[in-house]
Amino acid sequence: MENIEQDFFDEQPSKDDPMRTYIGAKIIRAFPEDEHVFLDVVKGQTLEDGQPSRQGYRVIYPDGYVSWSPKKTFETAYREVTEAERELF
Repeated sequence: MENIEQDFFDEQPSKDDPMRTYIGAKIIRAFPEDEHVFLDVVKGQTLEDGQPSRQGYRVIYPDGYVSWSPKKTFETAYREVTEAERELF
């Protein structure tokens, strides 16, 4: 997987390719939540029988949008705001 990710970042689009690389930053609120719980409580859905539930985070955006992110994906993209940073808000 590491090689695939590196290839992703090394890839240079041609002038004819509409795909571009972007970077963004956002401040969100989140807490650890099992995928099964998220689907049940937020989406009103259940996992298929035998499908394992994954660990992750419920994510809440400033506009109120709520989503769920797998643990590794979330922890790669986000870190907790420090007290010093919080004072800047």
